[in-house]
Amino acid sequence: MNRMSWLLVVPLALASALSVPAGCVEFDVYTYNKSSDSGGNGGTGGGMGGSGNGGSAGDGGMSGCTDNGDCADSECRIGGTCNNDMCLYATVHMPGTPIGAQVYGDCKQRECDLSGTITQADAPSDIYDWGNPCYADGCSAWTNPQSTAEPCTTKWGKTGGLCSALKCIECTEDSQCNGMKCATDIGKCVPTHCSNGAADTANGETDMDCGGPCVPCVAGKACTKRTDCEGEGVCMGNVCQVPTCKDTLKTGDETGPDCGGTCAKDMADPKKCPEGVGCLVPDDCQAGLSCKNGSCEK
Repeated sequence: MNRMSWLLVVPLALASALSVPAGCVEFDVYTYNKSSDSGGNGGTGGGMGGSGNGGSAGDGGMSGCTDNGDCADSECRIGGTCNNDMCLYATVHMPGTPIGAQVYGDCKQRECDLSGTITQADAPSDIYDWGNPCYADGCSAWTNPQSTAEPCTTKWGKTGGLCSALKCIECTEDSQCNGMKCATDIGKCVPTHCSNGAADTANGETDMDCGGPCVPCVAGKACTKRTDCEGEGVCMGNVCQVPTCKDTLKTGDETGPDCGGTCAKDMADPKKCPEGVGCLVPDDCQAGLSCKNGSCEK
């Protein structure tokens, strides 16, 4: 800034009106010189900083630019032009406005702050919903799954089950099965013949102590339908097959037919689920989709 002083003879009548002595009034005129301005330190209340030696964002300073190239666009400020040494923007996103792609369920909102910088603001209502009563909903819950103790319906359709270790079971010991046996590996109450070491086909077993009303059979054992096989795999030629990511069915830990679960983690050929198909965690879904309430959605 350059200071220039001017002397002006003030007529007596005007001097009287201005309540100043007759004679001279001194005026200060300031001109902005960008090359010599280092930002000013202004002081409290925005006072004059003289030639200034404070920061570029000081109360007495200016945000300088020489051409439009100095006013780069960002996600928060768009359409920048340089006008009288100041960057002006056609679009400015105000704080609190969601910006760009959001991460579902992380209890955060990606938005601009007052300085025009992207920040992560707290969003307590943005809770991850598993869509599964045995998984506790919460902020970024998929990173550290926690089990609930909620009532549930088992995979085999038994109501009145209880969540335990992220699974819906109906028993942990024989005393809970009303004269039946508890197959503790899956938490299912099964008839006593399911543990006698024989293939009781007359009682619905398809192989020794498995299939039908008993626990599902592992691959290689006899079957008559998919539910006789572990992971509801393929029953082909009356034999349980090993689940694959190419059998066109939802088998094993897949969250949809041939996608999600282990299939999504295949580094050589990851098979992620499309929109509207089941999921458990975000990685089960194709790019651009979120796992919301057990379904891949936009």
